[in-house]
Amino acid sequence: MRDLTGKRILITGAGRGLGREFARTFAAAGCEVIVTDIAADRVAETVSLLHDAGGHAAGYVMDVTDPQSVRAVRHQILSDRGPIDLLLNNAGIVFAGAFEDVSLERHLSTYQINLLGLITVTHAFLPDLMRQPEGHVINMASASGYIPLPFAATYASTKWAVIGFSESLAEELRLSGKGHVRVTTVCPSYIATGMFAGVTLPRFSWFLTPERVAKLTLRAVQRNLDVVRTPWFVKITPLAKALFPRPVFRWFCDWQNVSTGMTSWRGLAATKPLVEAHSLANLPAGRISPAVSEPSSV
Repeated sequence: MRDLTGKRILITGAGRGLGREFARTFAAAGCEVIVTDIAADRVAETVSLLHDAGGHAAGYVMDVTDPQSVRAVRHQILSDRGPIDLLLNNAGIVFAGAFEDVSLERHLSTYQINLLGLITVTHAFLPDLMRQPEGHVINMASASGYIPLPFAATYASTKWAVIGFSESLAEELRLSGKGHVRVTTVCPSYIATGMFAGVTLPRFSWFLTPERVAKLTLRAVQRNLDVVRTPWFVKITPLAKALFPRPVFRWFCDWQNVSTGMTSWRGLAATKPLVEAHSLANLPAGRISPAVSEPSSV
């Protein structure tokens, strides 16, 4: 999808962090951005920032873990603006700690948001993408989708599942004669959004900036690439895992600080209650306000 001018993209979890940077980047490329998030104030702020920069944007409160909320927002978007051309599944959370020390509620919520929410949103909006001349699904996975990540086992396993879902869906679309809908999986290492504050970085690595990840994702969409892996060591990880005997690969992960990196985690989720993800459960899905949801003139 080389020319994104006038294309409509829906981004989940776009109220802050990487999701907000995705919104900025795709708006700058000419997209009309549909900002969704569980928190109305964050949606309003992101939409306002896009308008101030001369972009076209609309904002909707949506809980990806609630199929009724997702269906209601889809219906509202179709009524207000029409079908989307691109879907970027970005919403996610992370909790770290020994598996038995992390509450079951947090383990299950990680699955509900990172995996089941992604599937729920894709299931709702994929028919709209299929009816467009071109469509694109972008799924946020992680470098941890290729390797064991001790002390964040639930988080890593959701990313393994996202990679498997993305690759399987892409093949299904191809075999079904619907290859005009492409699927891109984004697999970065740690990003400097605050979610992974305190982690011990792998050797010879660094925190990726949201700007860098957003630009690489945009380029992948424009080139119809299947996957984004960044930085350098993520690119070689699948091959290394396939070639090295398991004890050697395990030693390499230990030496790289990959195996113990999450033991020092103190990210956003460590200090914010889990109920943030459901604090607006009683707020009706839909537009934030007419003033916010209307695009600015350019």
